[in-house]
Amino acid sequence: MGKITVITGGTSGIGRGIAEKILAESAKEDRIFVTYGHDEKKAAVFRDSLPEEKKSQVILMKADMSSYDEMMAFVEELKKRADHIDWLVSNAGISTYAKYEDYSFEEWTRIVNTNLSVPVFMVKELRPMMVEGGSVLFTGSYAGQQAYSSSLVYGVTKAAIHFLTKSLVKEFEPKGITVNAIAPGFIKTDMTDVLSDKVKENIILKLLIIFYGYLQNTKLKILLK
Repeated sequence: MGKITVITGGTSGIGRGIAEKILAESAKEDRIFVTYGHDEKKAAVFRDSLPEEKKSQVILMKADMSSYDEMMAFVEELKKRADHIDWLVSNAGISTYAKYEDYSFEEWTRIVNTNLSVPVFMVKELRPMMVEGGSVLFTGSYAGQQAYSSSLVYGVTKAAIHFLTKSLVKEFEPKGITVNAIAPGFIKTDMTDVLSDKVKENIILKLLIIFYGYLQNTKLKILLK
């Protein structure tokens, strides 16, 4: 029986790095389900970049993770295509760099839904499919541990993800399923490329090690078994 991995938001940024690492170390019978939200172009670029001999192992699925209904549709389709899950990586996330005084309730809700609320219920729905000894991994952030003025709502949701991770450990313990979260620092991705040089400088000065992280030169020690 091949190993089945599910990664949300896996066609760009950190999610793509995780997907590529898992694929590189996978067996022929393994499968990786990767979701993306709206960007068909990025999804196509990701698919085309995969090694030809491994492309058939990756199944791309479109799902807007800010929407509970789209998440549920994704879950139902996944249940038709897979009979179990070994590794579940909840990575999809968005942010805004608007000033706090310019926030709208709608934008706040969209980000909280994407980064926190919808993932909570996705994991709940997929939990029965998880195998004994499986793993759940959340993408948190150093911004959830150290306050940044650049995105208040992003930091709040990531802080909640870290607390959620700790809280879910007991929920998954009976099946021997591990629940972990990573807390990346400032990783150069499409999401951080839009920041001004001044904002980037302010963020980097708060880090213990004063430089960007790059996916291609960072060893992703993923907390999956």
